[in-house]
Amino acid sequence: MIRKVDSLREVQFCLLLLALSGCGKKDGSLAEVQGDVTFCGQPAVAEISFELLNTAGKAVGRASTATSDESGRFRLMLDESQPGAKIGRHRVVVRAQRLAPSSAAAEQSETSRDGVIGTLKATQVIREVQAGDNQFHFRLTY
Repeated sequence: MIRKVDSLREVQFCLLLLALSGCGKKDGSLAEVQGDVTFCGQPAVAEISFELLNTAGKAVGRASTATSDESGRFRLMLDESQPGAKIGRHRVVVRAQRLAPSSAAAEQSETSRDGVIGTLKATQVIREVQAGDNQFHFRLTY
């Protein structure tokens, strides 16, 4: 009986080691994707989504997403632990939610401190993610 318990513990330990061996391993099918979003020349807080497309133009797999910060900068994440996007052709959807607040606008009105609420502009484009570091600049206008 004691030997069975030891064997079970050994099996559990081996399974734990096997599971942990994949941690920290970089996915070679992903590439770093960063960039910025502006609307009419001003930094915009926006939602960005990159959907990998197959040869027929259909979305496949999980999309990489980001939300830009107050300076309009973003970094895509495939999930909570994997930065980047799959290498290949993507349908990119950018939804500018609001302009980053300027100091002059904040002084004029308390209600404008957070910028405009709602989608200012939504656009869809095709972009190619290549191995290595990718920089994309989305310049939205009316």
